[in-house]
Amino acid sequence: MADRSARETLGLTVDLAMMVLIVANLALLIVDWGFASPVVQTQMQNYAPVLYTWYDQTIHQHFLLYDLAFVSIFVVEILVRWGLAIYRQRYHRWFFYPFVHWYDVLGCIPVGSLRSLRLLRLVAMIPKLQRTGLVDLRETYFYKTFEKYRDIVLEEISDRVTVRIIEGLQTEIRSSQAVTRRIGREVIAPQREALIEAVTHRLQEATAVAYEQQQEDFHEYLDSVIEDAVDRNREISTIAALPGVGRPVATLLENAISDIVFSVVNQMVTDVCSFDNDQAITQVTSVSADALMSPKYDQRLNQLARSVVLQSLDVIKDHVEIQRWKESAPLATSSE
Repeated sequence: MADRSARETLGLTVDLAMMVLIVANLALLIVDWGFASPVVQTQMQNYAPVLYTWYDQTIHQHFLLYDLAFVSIFVVEILVRWGLAIYRQRYHRWFFYPFVHWYDVLGCIPVGSLRSLRLLRLVAMIPKLQRTGLVDLRETYFYKTFEKYRDIVLEEISDRVTVRIIEGLQTEIRSSQAVTRRIGREVIAPQREALIEAVTHRLQEATAVAYEQQQEDFHEYLDSVIEDAVDRNREISTIAALPGVGRPVATLLENAISDIVFSVVNQMVTDVCSFDNDQAITQVTSVSADALMSPKYDQRLNQLARSVVLQSLDVIKDHVEIQRWKESAPLATSSE
C-alpha cells in the first residue's frame, strides 16, 4: 500500500511538472507567433526597441532550439511512461501506448500545426487532477457548459447509431424469415415450460378476479336458465299440477337444483383458480402451446413473432429518438 501511494505521489508530481512545462512551452509558442507578426514587430521597434532587440536576438532567432529543448523533455517522459506501461502490462500489447497517447507523440513533432496538440495533454490531465482532489472544476460555469454540450453531442451520436442499428435489424427481419424462425426455435421453444406456467397462473388469476366480480350476475343467470329448464320439464310440470302440494314441491325442487348446480360450478371455479390444483389449466395451456409450435401453425407463429419484434423495435426506436437533453433544466447563466 505504501509503495502504491509513493508511486501515485511520484506520478502526480511528474504530471504537475509536465503541466508547468507544457504551459510554459505553449506560452512561448503564442508569444513567438505574435512576435512574428509585422504589426507587432513595428510597434515594438517604435515603443520598446530594447525589448525587441533582446527577444529577436535571444529567443526568436533560436526559437527552434528552445522548442527542441522542451520536445526532448517530452520525448524522454513519453519513453519512460511507455516503459512503465510495458512493465506493468497496462495494455494488451506493448506497442499500444503510442496509439492511446497519440496526441503526446504527435505533439512532440516540431511542426506548427502539430505543436497545438500539446494542449490536449493539459486537457487529459484535468480528470486525473480532479480525481486527486487538487482541483475541482465541476462547479465552474465553463465546466458545466462543457459537460452540458459534451452530453448533448454524445447523446445525439449514440442515438443516431442506435437508431441505424435498429433500422438495420428491422430490414433484416422484414426481408428474411430466418430470424423469426430462430426466435421461435431458440428463444420461445426453450422457454416453453416457463411460458406455460406463466400463462397458467395468469389465467387462474384472471378467472378468479372475473368470477368474483360477476358471481352475483352469474347466479342470477343460472337461476333464470334453471327456471326455464324446469318449466319445460314434463315431470316437474306434472308434479306442479298436483292439487294442493304440487306447486310448493316443484318450487322446492327448482331451488334445490339451482343451489346444487351453483355449488358445483362455484367449487369447480374455486378449484381451477387454486394454484394447488392447476394441472387442468396447465394441460390445456401445454396442448395449446404444442399446437402453436406445430408445423400447421408455424407460418402464423413466424408472422406473429416478426410482428411483435418489429413493433417492439419501433417502440425502442421512438424511445431512443427522444432528445432528453431538451428535458433537462436550462444551463444557468453566469452571474455578471
